[in-house]
Amino acid sequence: MTYKEQIKHPLWQMKRLEIMQRDGFKCTICGCDDKQLHVHHLYYLPNTLIWEYDDEALKTVCEEHHEQLTKDLSKLAGLIAFEILKKRFDIL
Repeated sequence: MTYKEQIKHPLWQMKRLEIMQRDGFKCTICGCDDKQLHVHHLYYLPNTLIWEYDDEALKTVCEEHHEQLTKDLSKLAGLIAFEILKKRFDIL
């Protein structure tokens, strides 16, 4: 099943609504409630349908922040991982 097909699937639509309800129908970054909202996956796992993720892996965000997260998250994760490994191995 393609990602586009998954987005239209009733199980994703139900999960998406549950997450938005949990988050009070507000962006969990800026708190806005008057912009289009999306449910963002903090990570993706192979062979996992988009509605099979634990709730804590899903966050309600406005369209603007979703775009920023999608674009910048992998870069940010790499920088954080580098700093953690640097401290762990005492690399200067």
